[in-house]
Amino acid sequence: MKPPALLLLLLGFAACGRQAPAGKAPAAGAQPAVLASLPGDGIELRRGQEPRELVRIGLRSVVIGAEGGPLAWKVFSEPRRTDDAWYFLRTYAPFEVKSAEGDLTFHGHGKVKPGPAERRMILEWARQVATEAADGRGSAAYGLVLAWHQGGPAGLCEDLVLYLTGEAVATSCGWDREVQGRLDSAPLGRVYGWFDRLQAFQTGGSEPEESLQAGKLQARVIFAGRGVRSPTAANQEEIQSFAAALFAELAARRRGFVAPEAPGTPAAPPTHLLLPPGAGPGPEEIVLELPEKPPPPPSPHPLTPSPGSPPAPAEERGNMSRNVLFFFLLSPAGGRRAGRGGSGR
Repeated sequence: MKPPALLLLLLGFAACGRQAPAGKAPAAGAQPAVLASLPGDGIELRRGQEPRELVRIGLRSVVIGAEGGPLAWKVFSEPRRTDDAWYFLRTYAPFEVKSAEGDLTFHGHGKVKPGPAERRMILEWARQVATEAADGRGSAAYGLVLAWHQGGPAGLCEDLVLYLTGEAVATSCGWDREVQGRLDSAPLGRVYGWFDRLQAFQTGGSEPEESLQAGKLQARVIFAGRGVRSPTAANQEEIQSFAAALFAELAARRRGFVAPEAPGTPAAPPTHLLLPPGAGPGPEEIVLELPEKPPPPPSPHPLTPSPGSPPAPAEERGNMSRNVLFFFLLSPAGGRRAGRGGSGR
């Protein structure tokens, strides 16, 4: 029996995420990266065959290229990557991972010792960022674990996608925006277990048209596992129930509340699958590292020209204005104001 075309398409995208490309030369016109402009600590990934691809990820950008060769500097193609990098680096302690997908060195500043699921989460995230930097754009199907859809009468349509990075995205026909979240470590470990152990499968979508007319809901699941075991009916039901519960939790966040637990409810399935909203350090934890003493203001020209002196060229006047601004930001008073007003995100 031939697999459905949609499943083959999604599996093709997912397979792309499992390939560790060899080191690439920078694209035409790419400039060698100035490493001094990036944070000293960050995330470093090496993957592929010799010459290996080297990827250094900071808080706002990536440098990528063949190890030992020129590196190209690129900003994140997805704006939310800055928030991800900030959360990882400020939450987790340093670690190293060596795997078939690549070797990761993580220079975290946090106090949380990451477990196996969290280390893999950061590795998968670094691989996705590297692919986005190499291609210049992201792909909605890269690193896909499962896609869930539920439809029914009166135009009901609810969708969920879950990625190897632990990111979950829920959408619905009646919503004005998507809702995003990240799996907590225990549920994420379950997902990795399914993904590594079970073969890909697709369920649902074969209900007769009469079921829709009768007001019944239809659910479909596409699971892009890479294991060798055939999923049983119980496995498929477990994954479908997991996806439905994950969608419900994201939908509750959109409405601004979390459904309370009924007293005496058995705790067999986990109540909370996602990390709390806003997990990670807040703006008040951001510390600006300023010098103890401000440098002397570089003022080769007086700010107020003496009588009879020619006016400074426009470029020099702009430089003087910037020098005054930099001096203010580096002064104790200016640094305190920046520390209170900046969010750092």
